[in-house]
Amino acid sequence: MIATAKKILIINGSLRGTTGNSAAIMNTAVKILEDDLQQTVKQLTLAGPMPPIREVYELLVDCDALLVISGVYWNNWSSPLQRFIEVTTAFENTPAFFGKPVACAVTMDSVGGIEVAARLQAVFGGLGCWSPPCSTLVLSRTGQEAMAASAGQEDDPNEDVWRMSDLSIVLQNLTAAAGMSRDKWVAWPHSELTVPDGPWPESGALDMGSPKFL
Repeated sequence: MIATAKKILIINGSLRGTTGNSAAIMNTAVKILEDDLQQTVKQLTLAGPMPPIREVYELLVDCDALLVISGVYWNNWSSPLQRFIEVTTAFENTPAFFGKPVACAVTMDSVGGIEVAARLQAVFGGLGCWSPPCSTLVLSRTGQEAMAASAGQEDDPNEDVWRMSDLSIVLQNLTAAAGMSRDKWVAWPHSELTVPDGPWPESGALDMGSPKFL
């Protein structure tokens, strides 16, 4: 059990918002974090109406750790999550992300999940986060069916297939990492972008002030 409660932000990047596989993971994560680990949980569902940019920035600043959830769509994460990454590029190595642990939970039909999760960890690492041990979970339809088919066998060949109960381990590690000091991390040189004001840009052209060289 974690002695001091931390603020964990769950980012639900599913196309289906508060329904579907990612929502099931989010609901389970909330229960584990609040009931079992006594943590404070905030949620941000990217497919729903989004707060203004400044509010999203402040929500990120206020959290101590992040859990990012997405389905797999043609070997990539969702379009709302891609837009979130594009907009929050302006928050790179700011207090929104810098030195904060991140965990990922990805759902897939049969393939692509671990690749998507690994790229997500790399992207959020570039934004300033870091990955604790055992902080990735990939749940697949085929994996769930395989476990159901072999359940009860004496030597179950699917005993080590990722399952929803493994989310508890991911979240224990994430909350332990959330309690670690962020004071000793050092950021590499980078071009600082201005955190924009205004409504969340759901679609259309996006100019975050990055350098133009062509």
